Amino acid sequence: MLPLRHIQLASQLLDARCDVGEYLDLANLRGRLTELSAHRGHPHLTLAVELVAQAHRAEEPAAWIGPTTSLFYPPDAGGWNLDWSALALIRLDDPHRRLRAADKLLRSGAFGLVVVDLPAPTSHPPQPLLGRLLRLAEAHDSAVVFLTSTTEDAPSISSLISLRVRARWIEADPHRLRATYAVTKDKRRGPGHRRKEAYHGPLGLR
Repeated sequence: MLPLRHIQLASQLLDARCDVGEYLDLANLRGRLTELSAHRGHPHLTLAVELVAQAHRAEEPAAWIGPTTSLFYPPDAGGWNLDWSALALIRLDDPHRRLRAADKLLRSGAFGLVVVDLPAPTSHPPQPLLGRLLRLAEAHDSAVVFLTSTTEDAPSISSLISLRVRARWIEADPHRLRATYAVTKDKRRGPGHRRKEAYHGPLGLR
């Protein structure tokens, strides 16, 4: 991970965008379990960082729970001018421990957004635990976002997922990046929504 001073300077590399669309607005994710999926290039990490930025603009702390071997790309984070004092970073190798950590954070009622990175789930998470996370998200009006790296035809990690978005880079020039986001599942409005986003800066690869 880059030194903090380098992360802060990286804000010059990205456009300061403020919105990722109505479907992906943090307000639309509260009280729900959301899954952001991608197969190559990890554009869903950039999208998740945008959601953290939304939480910070609303003056709410956020948490990012991921494996010890990877993290979001620091220039992506710096480009969104995150409040580092309001972002808890927790790194655990065991996916089930990540889910239990999310449970504890949600129980505190202190976090508007909890991101759980499950980059390559080998099995579906325990449904009782996901059900508990959903109830806590509803009780505290928090958003819970799972990040998964799966093939295009892979199913969602759970039937309890309320919103699922697949992300894909459609242009990966080092100076101009374009991603498409497709809503493949939405229990409130139905699937089918698509959105394209353009970014400037280095590709957010892990």
